[in-house]
Amino acid sequence: MVYRKTHILLFGCFLFITSRVFAQDQRKADSLAVIYEKNTLTDTAKFKLLQELSFYEPDSKKGLKYAEELITLSEQAGNNKYLRAGYFLKGTRKRLLGQLDEALAAYIKSVEIARKSHHLKGEGEAYSAIADIYTIANNLPNAKNYYNKAIVTLRQSKSQSQTDSINLASVINNAGELFLRIKKYDSALLYFNDAKLIFDKVNYQRGTGYSLGNIGIVYANTGKNNLAEKNIEEAIHILEEKQDYYPICVYLTSMADVYLNKGDNQAALNYTIKSQQIAEQHGLKEQVADASLKLSQLYEKSGNISEGFKNYKKHIVYRDSLNNKETDRKLSELQKDYEVSQKQIEVDLLNQQKSNQKYLVLSLGTILILTIIILYILLRNNRHKQKAYEILNLQKQETDRQKAKVQDALAELQFTQKQLIQSAKMASLGELTAGIAHEIQNPLNFVNNFSELSVELLNELKEGTVNRLTASDKAEAHEIINVLQENFKKIGDHGKRADSIVKGMLQHSRTSTGKKELTDINALADEYLRLSYHGLRAKDKDFNVTITKDFDARISEMEVVPQDIGRVLLNLYNNAFYAVNKKNKKTNGAFKPQVSVTTRKVGNKLELSVRDNGIGIPQNALDKIFQPFFTTKPAGEGTGLGLSLSYDIIKAYGGELKVETQEGEFAEFIVQLPTGNHTGTLS
Repeated sequence: MVYRKTHILLFGCFLFITSRVFAQDQRKADSLAVIYEKNTLTDTAKFKLLQELSFYEPDSKKGLKYAEELITLSEQAGNNKYLRAGYFLKGTRKRLLGQLDEALAAYIKSVEIARKSHHLKGEGEAYSAIADIYTIANNLPNAKNYYNKAIVTLRQSKSQSQTDSINLASVINNAGELFLRIKKYDSALLYFNDAKLIFDKVNYQRGTGYSLGNIGIVYANTGKNNLAEKNIEEAIHILEEKQDYYPICVYLTSMADVYLNKGDNQAALNYTIKSQQIAEQHGLKEQVADASLKLSQLYEKSGNISEGFKNYKKHIVYRDSLNNKETDRKLSELQKDYEVSQKQIEVDLLNQQKSNQKYLVLSLGTILILTIIILYILLRNNRHKQKAYEILNLQKQETDRQKAKVQDALAELQFTQKQLIQSAKMASLGELTAGIAHEIQNPLNFVNNFSELSVELLNELKEGTVNRLTASDKAEAHEIINVLQENFKKIGDHGKRADSIVKGMLQHSRTSTGKKELTDINALADEYLRLSYHGLRAKDKDFNVTITKDFDARISEMEVVPQDIGRVLLNLYNNAFYAVNKKNKKTNGAFKPQVSVTTRKVGNKLELSVRDNGIGIPQNALDKIFQPFFTTKPAGEGTGLGLSLSYDIIKAYGGELKVETQEGEFAEFIVQLPTGNHTGTLS
């Protein structure tokens, strides 16, 4: 059957006390509202009441009002626990009302509060909710990234309660829906079954209902109609008891697809109408849009053009209220603001540490001054002036030694802090690369395996069935089989080439142990030069460049972490090749790209330079190129982190990274490393 767009059910809406998925319990909400109207509670009891009211209230607008009141009161009282809960509930209500940009802003605020208070569960739940928002906005790479963050964070939480298991299973369920959206049905079914096992184990029926419904959708999309109907009906039955209308709408529309496959158009129409009615009744914009589109298709198929057009217009109105350029722009801006805020946290931490060092030095100075004053008084009153001067001199020498020790300790502390920050950056980059490579590896294995299998099947066809054809048909069949065999061979060859590239990515992205090794810098520079060049050639076969290498044979092996220096070299090479390729395209091939790599020993330093005759760097950008997130490349072609990370790595080794350039003519990056032993390591 044709895959129908399925909106994600967003199972990440957890309450911080009960950690349950968002419920719609009218009787519970009514009883809580009675207590709220009496207005007799204060402080913590009122915070808890507002939290539960926002959670249980079926009307999203009323639920939003309770969440915003909880935020206001928590901020006034300085209560981070309920402030975090308030922002999370606000995000949930905003999402249900279709205001995705405001929902994302609230969830990000909840993450920031959770991180500051070291609340891993709250942080993981908010990450999951952010992933849900990106899934609705069809930003699947960001969604996958935040689902991974949520799973890792929730697993790090030491608490292993029933609600924690529910949270983790819900995130796994949502991750499965990403695979459902991109039609990887086998992977989606695996995730949904894993989530169902956890829900069944803790006897959480609502979660079981979600898993059954999603499993049914997978079966519906793979043509297994009986299994689809069985699982979806069971899911709807469970969720109707819980009055959980959002997923019910999704599953009712999916049932319509099942009955369409069976040829029962009227039943399909009835299920879709019911889905639209429930969605409109409860203000669920996403499902109104989905059901309206389905109804327009069903009415058009039955010949009722007017009803079809009416429902299609309704679909457009609700779809545009959810997905518009302004919302996408706001989502992008919020994501950038959040990333910058996290970077600012690191900067503030370093500034605070520098301030602490300043105060420590001032304290030592104060102690020294007091010591001199005391010695002066003793000197004035002591008849043995010479002996007093000797005592003063000895004490001053001892103070200087202590001061030197403190300064050494401060320097070592600062170096260690740089190590930790750099370690986090490198680990995140390595995990991202490895994750991408692993995702590519699975479909690539299928390509290679099935190309080989197809060649074998064609051989069997040629040796068996084809021989029973007439002479003319047999010749034509052999010709077609030969062409297919040649095609599958080419597929296999290119698949193996892609497989070798992926393995190279995995090898390059492996996490550094941080252990120094005696390394031939010349060999390392040559290895990464070839890696960078062939990587670019794989993307652009028309790219050519003249490479000049001049390696100083006097350079002996150095103790470094090869992966660290390799990352620096790879970044410098990639930038050089980018610069000459950019200039070559501007001149329509009249330009001859050249890149030269040189190593030499200068005194007690090793100097490595990478020079290109490309577009150069503007003078007004020179002071910023080593700043994080600053890039001279067009939007989408650079992150602005490559040179920043390279600069941090070289600085951590006690070296220097400098640049010489002339705009439009050349750029030369020079790495200087001390050849003596260095105490620092980076991972």
